[in-house]
Amino acid sequence: MNSNTSSSPLLFADDDDVIHKLLGYQFERANLKCDAFESGYLLLQSLSHETLVCLLDLNMPGKSGIECLKQIKKTMPHVEVLIMTNVNQAAEALEAIRAGAFDYITKPFDVDHLIRSVRIAMSLSRNQRENEDLRSTISEPGINVEQISLAPSMIRVWDLIQRIAPTDNSLLLTGESGTGKTLMAHQVHSLSKRAKGPFISVSCPSLPKDLLESEMFGHEKGSFSGAISRRLGRAELANGGTLFLDEIGEIPLSLQAKLLTFLQDKTFYRLGGEKPIQSDVRIIAATNRNLIDLVAEGQFREDLYFRLNVLPIDIPPLRERPEDLPQLLNHFVANNNKESGNGSLSIEDGVVAHLATYNWPGNIREMENLVTRAYTLRKESDKLLVEDFDLVISRSTDVDTTQETQNLSTGPSSLGGMTLAEVESLAIKQTLEITGQNKSKAARMLGIAVKSIYNKMGKYKLI
Repeated sequence: MNSNTSSSPLLFADDDDVIHKLLGYQFERANLKCDAFESGYLLLQSLSHETLVCLLDLNMPGKSGIECLKQIKKTMPHVEVLIMTNVNQAAEALEAIRAGAFDYITKPFDVDHLIRSVRIAMSLSRNQRENEDLRSTISEPGINVEQISLAPSMIRVWDLIQRIAPTDNSLLLTGESGTGKTLMAHQVHSLSKRAKGPFISVSCPSLPKDLLESEMFGHEKGSFSGAISRRLGRAELANGGTLFLDEIGEIPLSLQAKLLTFLQDKTFYRLGGEKPIQSDVRIIAATNRNLIDLVAEGQFREDLYFRLNVLPIDIPPLRERPEDLPQLLNHFVANNNKESGNGSLSIEDGVVAHLATYNWPGNIREMENLVTRAYTLRKESDKLLVEDFDLVISRSTDVDTTQETQNLSTGPSSLGGMTLAEVESLAIKQTLEITGQNKSKAARMLGIAVKSIYNKMGKYKLI
């Protein structure tokens, strides 16, 4: 063990030698490169830009798992953290989730569940670091909507949020990926009477469908293979606060009936449980899909749609909000100034006009990403130039979408004889290859949500 930074994407800390050997062996079998540490302090000293996931024992000498979690989320918010707890530490598990933990693992743990959680957390962490996806269980970048938006459409959205937030009604946020739906959900929660309660989110498409019900409602010991202890679901952890259902359009039909019952009377059953459990939560759902179309196609329950759609808010895309470009540019440049310690970096006249010519398919998240790249690759030390954005914008659009689509035909000359699952897997694999593993771009080409890419990559073992 040493205090040097680690190049491994996975770090774990536990003072138990048996756990060290067991996890080391299991991670090696799963082809997961990791570094192990005897204390949280040593793990914190070894964090690096390559770190994606930290697995922490709750009870360690010196710095506890919760203390390490809070420090990691403060300094490296893109790093996902999993906490290992004992069976009787439900309160501590709740505290960890509230502090930003991606998941908690109960000892003795199921190895398959642990490996699956680590892989999903890694995918989300990569996505966050590239600003291609919204976070399932952490806060959005600190943008104050009221201060940063001048577009009339966004001023109307902000007015709606201020009027809706004090109520307890369900809220449905719609809009393209990257428009800031998670940010809006946090804004609603912070302005509500539940602000002191937990804000718990469920990323509907990022979890395998067979685990989503357990993640949302929990399970009892022995309820299925691998359920070696009771597990609290997100609905229970959110008691007294807000439950955010991100990309609700991806939730399977098999779970929609149970979710509808929960929305109606705030009561649910854990998997394998016989006792009804009540949880006082406010539901906020978000989607980039047209739920009315999904209802017409039989993929989404009409009664669930109307139950969720009590208070709808549509977030307009960035291309329809040119008035916001100067404020957003200054905001993201200021963030980079703060992180780099460079002080005040000036912006060349004409940059905003140049950015206004771009279509921004990835919306605010894409703009944040491009500003960061331009800032890092800039030619002048004290100024951002138009040509700095020429470089990053051209790189993000240098492959013609039509040509990319045509290139998908490379490979088998005929799809005849292949199962639909094989065709879907092949399409995802080849699209990712063409886009250089850019999940956001691949999702746009395939016409699905970005988070669906991760769900399907896990399903077809492409991760």
